[in-house]
Amino acid sequence: MAESSILFDDEFMKKLNYLNIVSKHMIPGHLHGEHRAKKKTDSGIEFADYRQYVSGEDTKNVDWRTFLRLDKLILRIFEEDADLPIYIFFDSSKSMDHGDPSKYDFARKIAAALAYIGLLNQDRVSLVGYADGIAEEMSASKGAAQIWRAFNFLESVQAGGETSMLKAFQNFFSARRRRGLVVVVSDFLDGTGWNKAFDMLRYYRQDLFAVHVYSADEESPDMPDEVLLEDSESGKTERIKVTPGLLDAYSEMFEEHCEEVSGYCRKNGYGYVRTDTELSFEDLILRVFRQGRFLG
Repeated sequence: MAESSILFDDEFMKKLNYLNIVSKHMIPGHLHGEHRAKKKTDSGIEFADYRQYVSGEDTKNVDWRTFLRLDKLILRIFEEDADLPIYIFFDSSKSMDHGDPSKYDFARKIAAALAYIGLLNQDRVSLVGYADGIAEEMSASKGAAQIWRAFNFLESVQAGGETSMLKAFQNFFSARRRRGLVVVVSDFLDGTGWNKAFDMLRYYRQDLFAVHVYSADEESPDMPDEVLLEDSESGKTERIKVTPGLLDAYSEMFEEHCEEVSGYCRKNGYGYVRTDTELSFEDLILRVFRQGRFLG
């Protein structure tokens, strides 16, 4: 990575090192979602979990007792094979390229911080930039040696296009991904329905942590009496008169939008945090850690 990087400079790296140290003291363990049940086998190898057998796989770890009882091929997974994947999706649609600092830069810093800690903890991390489907993808990586690869990837993905989280998830999870933790960093301004995308994660039995990002002027807009509004993704425009009543209605709709996303997550046992871009990204990451969703 070039030393002139705006996003991931020396100051950013110092903050990441601090976050990594803090994470180890907050809750011992690794960056992941669901905890795995573990017990020792007769050989001393630590058993971790079960999963369904896929045609063509080695049959040495098939649980034959389960097969005789249920007529299903189930594999026993052991600790060395049981690291939970972390899938970090960051919204790279045009609507994210707004604000000062921009939502998109803020989102990429969040993604970088979580990837950094995951890679240091030997978790298997994938990074996916999405707009109207998958824009760019960094395949699963593991270990500290992959940190600069992750940062270079995040630096290279440009914001643009409309948003379809659903299409991105369809493209990604149709490839039979292992169960793990899905992190989504987005403003959730998704015309195709973020809730449909979340429903798909439930179908695939993936865990979820949603990071809801918005700019301060989206929460509390300061507008003149008349403005020309333009949809940043579709390009459609509309001239409107701004009244106190209109601003009140907007504020109510904004809160309803945030509550709808957070309510869905609460109802289904998923993690959720919301933040404007004026909060330091390291404070946001610490807030995420305090929820206990990533560590333990």
